[in-house]
Amino acid sequence: MNDRDTARAVAAGSDGPPNGGLVASLAFLALIMVPLLVASYPLVSAGLLAGGVAVVALGRSLVRHVDGGAVRTVSLPGLGTVEYRFARS
Repeated sequence: MNDRDTARAVAAGSDGPPNGGLVASLAFLALIMVPLLVASYPLVSAGLLAGGVAVVALGRSLVRHVDGGAVRTVSLPGLGTVEYRFARS
C-alpha cells in the first residue's frame, strides 16, 4: 500500500460518525460486562435475579387479583390515606 491509497482511505472514512452510534456501543459494553460481573459476584447476581423474578411474580399476581375499575385506599400511619386505581391497558 502506498501513501496515495492511505490518504484516499482516510479521506473516504472521515465524513461521518461510525455506524451504530452510542446505543450500539453501550449495548456491546453491557454484553461484555454482564458476564464478567456475574462471574465476579455470583451470589449478588443470583440474589438480584431472584429478587427480580419475585417482583415480576408479585406484580402479575397483584394485577390479576385487583379489579380494574375499583378505587382502593391504603392508610399509612403518619402519612395519611392513599387512593389508588389499577387501569388495564
